[in-house]
Amino acid sequence: MILIAPRRLCAILTAGLLAATLLAPGVAMAAPRTGSVPACLMHPLPLPAGGGLAWDAMFVDPAGRFIVGTGRRATDQGQEPVLVRWDGPRVTVLTRSPGLLVAVNRHGVLVGDSSTGAGNRPWRFRDGQVEWLPLPPNGIGGYVTAVNSRGDIVGYGGYLEYPVTLRWPVDRPDTVEVLEPGGLPVAILDDGTIVGEVPGEEDRSSHGPGARGPGARGAGGERGVAPPPVAWVRRPDGRVDRLTAPGAVKSTVRVARGNWAVGQVADTADGQYGQMVRWDLRTGVATPVRPGLIAMTGVNASGGLLSDSVVDHLDRRVPLRSVVSGPVNRVVAEAIADNGLVVGRAVGRQVSLPVRWSGC
Repeated sequence: MILIAPRRLCAILTAGLLAATLLAPGVAMAAPRTGSVPACLMHPLPLPAGGGLAWDAMFVDPAGRFIVGTGRRATDQGQEPVLVRWDGPRVTVLTRSPGLLVAVNRHGVLVGDSSTGAGNRPWRFRDGQVEWLPLPPNGIGGYVTAVNSRGDIVGYGGYLEYPVTLRWPVDRPDTVEVLEPGGLPVAILDDGTIVGEVPGEEDRSSHGPGARGPGARGAGGERGVAPPPVAWVRRPDGRVDRLTAPGAVKSTVRVARGNWAVGQVADTADGQYGQMVRWDLRTGVATPVRPGLIAMTGVNASGGLLSDSVVDHLDRRVPLRSVVSGPVNRVVAEAIADNGLVVGRAVGRQVSLPVRWSGC
């Protein structure tokens, strides 16, 4: 039995932290491109009227226009959770936060989910209103993971006590669909392609090497052994392909955008993931990511991977340069846009401030 994960799959590997007065970390690289490197400098984001906000999360839409975050501000009644949006130089408190913010699309639609007395409930914020999304039949809760530019939302939920892939289509607002292959989706692309993973109980990919179903032989040929985790891509026509690599027995995916997905593979069913890879979703071909990275926080349409304190492009790495002093002793990079804009937080013992990096 697979239990519903309590939080986002893509947040399992945490964002990296910087802790120096002027930090430009050296990273192991194989044949990096020489020449000018973008500055990728950190800038504070303006606080809304009232200030005093403690930031919990930051996101940016793929186009790099809308930056959104969740925070808490002091009121006469105590701490109030709020949703805030930056649109260029304008900062606006949108509403009291209904729960955990997960993503924003290029039109400024926000999605997330909230713990309620009846289970976890997904929501969407658009046109100034919070809308609660329907739950699957026989479900015990719903978790949102991504939204595309159309407004289609994906996530996962409880269905007969197993996590299933869910889609909330924007053109049918009162509908939730249960999709194959099941498991945990991490992204829905603008053409409707969904990327995710089955966390080890069964592999329902349509075809491809190593595909197995329930009760099939395990990695060593023995019966009754649950297959290892497998990453997958579900095409708009419903076809499901496995995301793997030569010699890999199991795979996991954490982020996807455009034609790219990033995850890890391992060559044994019970071994640790030893190689980070970048999949070209057009072909399914996996290319090893050069060593030295720790986490996977995001990827943009050009294949630029946000990881720890750098942006790993296909041909170079750009460090996130940051100045931290006084009450701020580290920064957390959380999301990257297609134009190279990175957003995150500057954090200290009693402070958490929204920041962005440009030119990354």
